[in-house]
Amino acid sequence: MARTSIPETHRPVTKSGGRRRAAPALKPPPFRPVQLATLVDTVPAGDRWLHEMKYDGYRLAVAVGGGEARAYTRSGLDWSEKFGGIVEDAAQLDVRSALIDGEAVVMDENGRSNFQALQGALKGAPASIDYYAFDLLELNGEDLTGLPLTARKEKLRAILPEGNPRIRYSEHIEGNGEKLLNSFCEAGLEGVISKLATAKYIGSRSGAWLKAKCTKRQEFVIVGWTPSDKSRSFRSLILGIP
Repeated sequence: MARTSIPETHRPVTKSGGRRRAAPALKPPPFRPVQLATLVDTVPAGDRWLHEMKYDGYRLAVAVGGGEARAYTRSGLDWSEKFGGIVEDAAQLDVRSALIDGEAVVMDENGRSNFQALQGALKGAPASIDYYAFDLLELNGEDLTGLPLTARKEKLRAILPEGNPRIRYSEHIEGNGEKLLNSFCEAGLEGVISKLATAKYIGSRSGAWLKAKCTKRQEFVIVGWTPSDKSRSFRSLILGIP
């Protein structure tokens, strides 16, 4: 059979008239400080806020590029080996590069994230660890931190394949945060993270992210302490309640 060839006039060209070259591969972006949430007693009201589930897991920044991926803790430690399954799936994302913010969790049979189960999974069952992605800092070499949260989440959703059993998009609702918190608390979940929809991403505690927990508070009286065998003043406090 005779081979057919595409005429030069039909081949993709650049504005300068030359053939268009494939975009060069990018390396996984370096770690960047993650944004932190401020603890509050009540969920903020109004439609300016997006509300997400608060997970009980390990915060992870996942960097992807050139068919590779790395996983960093919130302090910048490279824990790629500990989260090998997440890293393997992230490396398959159809992007030139990306820096994703999210949480590594283990869900129980009732859909609740369980930190103790996560610690156990790291030692013996890493395949059971899931990753819930909730923000996107970089994409294909472009810094997205100056965009509003809603724009970043839209781009994040677009790069995450549906049906992936390990890397998942963290859903949110607009407004009705107090109602969501009450429903989460009734279900035995951790709480709610509220984020200002128009805010930029800032790698610190800026007040644009707030967290309200389901855990009830209790007042205690300090009745004593135990000495420390290290440099700090004491090892632990002894507390009492009426």
